[in-house]
Amino acid sequence: AASGFVLASFVLVASALKLPSYTPACSRNDPKLNECVVRHGQQAIPQFINGDPKYRVPQLDPLTINQLSIRQGTNQVGINLQVRDCKIYGLRHAQFIAARTDLKKRHIEWDFKIPAVQIQGFYNISGKVLILPISGSGKANITINDLSITYKYDWELVKKGNGKHYMNFTNSELLFDNGRAFFQLDNLFNGDKLLGDNMNYFLNENWKEVTRELGPALGEAIGEVFRLLLTNIADLVPYEYIYPDIPVTPE
Repeated sequence: AASGFVLASFVLVASALKLPSYTPACSRNDPKLNECVVRHGQQAIPQFINGDPKYRVPQLDPLTINQLSIRQGTNQVGINLQVRDCKIYGLRHAQFIAARTDLKKRHIEWDFKIPAVQIQGFYNISGKVLILPISGSGKANITINDLSITYKYDWELVKKGNGKHYMNFTNSELLFDNGRAFFQLDNLFNGDKLLGDNMNYFLNENWKEVTRELGPALGEAIGEVFRLLLTNIADLVPYEYIYPDIPVTPE
């Protein structure tokens, strides 16, 4: 599976910012570090959703992706799908469910739930879906309900000229599961309404198989967005400010 995306990004600037005031840091010495990460992460979501140029975070709801590409080849689906001027709605309702933090192994896992996301844009598609040929270009509207996302990442620490250490992400993976999905692709088969209506009906009747086949490539593409956002912040905020070495006051 291959995927690609282009996200509007900001100019890189060498900096040593502290975390924003709406995201208090969690001490690396906190025995309840994971609970702290979830609590502070959840309270930051409403702020981050609107974007924060200081931290090179774009608006996240809708999240604009200039181009989302999915090229997937399996026994049932051999498909080439591009969605340009893609907008993803619904991230503002994300719930931060759990965190698993291992600072010694430099490995973190985060779990999120999102009630529904809606993807709108202009698509171009060719190939086969569950043995049926599909082709067309036009407006796309895809809704995916009950998203469960696990994002995993590893990092190394890099010391910069200012003496501070920064997290450099070496590996990341996004896994997701979902409930019902709905598809509406306008202008399939050069505008042949009968064929297009039948294909949309087929996609919606077989939503589980379609999302299962496209899932790995879609997860790869969305994971790249996560990685870019985290990299933007980690390039600006030193590790010492993200997980400070400070005593923890017992509650």
